[in-house]
Amino acid sequence: MGETNMKRIGTQHWSVIKSLIPPTAELVVMPKPHDQPAVIVADLDGDNHQEIACVYRNQGEMYVMIAKQDENRWHPIGNFKGQGYTVSELLAAPIVNAQMNSLLIGWQRGGAWSNIDILQWTANGFMHMLQQETRASRVEVEDMPGVNGMDGNAELALWLHDSGKAFQVEVYRWDAGNLVIADDVYPYYFQKMVAYYESVLEESDAARENLLRWKKELDAAKRKS
Repeated sequence: MGETNMKRIGTQHWSVIKSLIPPTAELVVMPKPHDQPAVIVADLDGDNHQEIACVYRNQGEMYVMIAKQDENRWHPIGNFKGQGYTVSELLAAPIVNAQMNSLLIGWQRGGAWSNIDILQWTANGFMHMLQQETRASRVEVEDMPGVNGMDGNAELALWLHDSGKAFQVEVYRWDAGNLVIADDVYPYYFQKMVAYYESVLEESDAARENLLRWKKELDAAKRKS
């Protein structure tokens, strides 16, 4: 996971969460490598004040709750039913708008993949931005340098498990209301791909094939730019 705009969880945040989720609910603990409760504190509505976002399980169903503090009172400003049986990702980053964080959630539905959900604050409250299923086994979020350098918006590298230690990897950015392939950052992200695949090349034919595919896509991106 790349750089995101989040801060550490304090004791007061746990008290707030406990007071706002149902008494029968329990916080979801994200599996490894996170191995921690699905809670973050970040500015999610662009007002320079921190909100709390958490994922909890209640009566067998998954939910995400976002709470805001007005003066000394915390109250929910978003509470949505989720998917799957746990969460693999919970992070805040400026994906849709360079001036405001989005909330990205990985709802784990399969043994090796999650469905990515992006919540964005709007004039009508939080909205689900992705209308189509977007699968990933691993997510890296970072403002990646393209042809004109960094632009303040975070790109998403979505790793989808293929076989063994091999992954299909695509890098996206938000544009015109959807996630689109970010060809111009492939030369930058390719170096991370090389580092990973060099460590597993001898163990996996699929890894070797995926690295060759990425090299072809990198050459195509360079020609386009």
